[in-house]
Amino acid sequence: MKKRGQLLGLPLLLVFALIVGAFIMLYGAKVIYDLTQQANYVDFLDILDDLDTNIQTFEAYDVGSSKVYALEFPDAVETICFYDSTQTDSCTLDGEPCSAELEGELVLLEDSEYNVFILPSGVYERTRFTISVFQSIDGNPVCVSNGGSITIQSQKDSVGIAYYDTS
Repeated sequence: MKKRGQLLGLPLLLVFALIVGAFIMLYGAKVIYDLTQQANYVDFLDILDDLDTNIQTFEAYDVGSSKVYALEFPDAVETICFYDSTQTDSCTLDGEPCSAELEGELVLLEDSEYNVFILPSGVYERTRFTISVFQSIDGNPVCVSNGGSITIQSQKDSVGIAYYDTS
């Protein structure tokens, strides 16, 4: 003989199981999202390391040697800026003068310890980096939008970086 209380408890047990299952699914989605963000950051660091290696390589090349380097970063990165603390030129973004807003943001980021900045500044935990010594050509800092290109050029005493117009 079944008791009436046992029949009423079954729907509550099913609802509870659905709620627990939903929380497990949400937690799984969050873990997958966090891993994807971490993978994008590691991909960005690999590209930055490759750029650093290319700049170091060009220090040994003959004067005038150059290479066009495409900057293909994860979608979260909008702009990358190369800053040379020894120069006082005006800021350029994709070969054009920077907006006042961008210049203001760069003033907050600039530090003699770092020479590469990514924008927006909150996209990753770390947005300021130091790579090999270079000199900016045609502006300081030289900012390039994600998907743009730069020219790495061997000079007499250094390696120069400039925006390269692909259009």
